Amino acid sequence: MSVTKSSIKKRIFFSILVPPLVFAPIGTLLFLLGVDATILRDAWYLSIFISCVILTIRGSIPLSEIGLSRKKFGFSLLLSSAWEIATYILLGILPFFARTGRLPILVPFHEAMVYSAFHFMLVGLAEETWIRGLLLKRLREWRPKGAAPIIWSSIIFVLFHVPAASFIIAQDVSLLPLLALSWLTLFVWAVGLAVIVLKTGNLLGPIIIHWLDDFVSKVLYLWQI
Repeated sequence: MSVTKSSIKKRIFFSILVPPLVFAPIGTLLFLLGVDATILRDAWYLSIFISCVILTIRGSIPLSEIGLSRKKFGFSLLLSSAWEIATYILLGILPFFARTGRLPILVPFHEAMVYSAFHFMLVGLAEETWIRGLLLKRLREWRPKGAAPIIWSSIIFVLFHVPAASFIIAQDVSLLPLLALSWLTLFVWAVGLAVIVLKTGNLLGPIIIHWLDDFVSKVLYLWQI
């Protein structure tokens, strides 16, 4: 049975909307019942991961085809680590130093950070399985060759992070240029990870690096300008 262009576009549409929205009805109900927001947040990320797995299986696709495999794990982790170090220094530490004349402050690890480590593990698992796993796979069905799947998956990844900044912009619109620069940095970072996934066929390296990047940049280091 041949796959039509309309069915491919439908799959892409579902891959974009279903994972982040599937938890909305029950999440809203639990919120109204007074369930703690941190629990709901983690449950939402977990639901993104589970829904991606279900959509993959329902589409008769092996999980290995969206990168959930041990094959080439070491190579994937090596490339992801190299990309993380390069972008963290060139797009993070050096611009921060150029603007402030100092390095970000390292916060000593303590027990209260254990939950944050768990939370960002869920974030990395969910976002990578969704964006550079399921969605990238569907975009490759639409454009098997060329950079379009990499570009579009990275754009969607950035757009997914934009709403969280709306509160910051509402409080101080002068921060918009700085946020725009951070979105551009996020886009470049995402492009590199997408290339690594396509080259290795493995998503586990980016999942681990995504987790470490979030934990280090948002918990262990203070980027006060």
